[in-house]
Amino acid sequence: MTNTSRADGGTTVDPTDREAVRRHLERFAGPENVTERDDGSLSAEFSRSTYVSVGADGHVATGMPLHAFDAPADRLVFDHDAGELHVEGGSGEETVAYTFRRP
Repeated sequence: MTNTSRADGGTTVDPTDREAVRRHLERFAGPENVTERDDGSLSAEFSRSTYVSVGADGHVATGMPLHAFDAPADRLVFDHDAGELHVEGGSGEETVAYTFRRP
């Protein structure tokens, strides 16, 4: 999947495209806040308890005070202007839609 700009201001990224995910996470959180873990996950940390992590297989995990998210994703939509990362995946009853807002 190529990265595509959307009319609503977001950019769609294939969660398994490591280069694109890194580039957008660095823009989203700042390059100094993005690291690659031993398992290949790319993680953007905002604080000790607030983070977004995208696995090499496209699995997304987040931590936020009072809630967390952990599920596979088909696509990520970065809306840098709004400070949002939308995680989308599945279909039918298995549809996943989650929004992480940059703190």
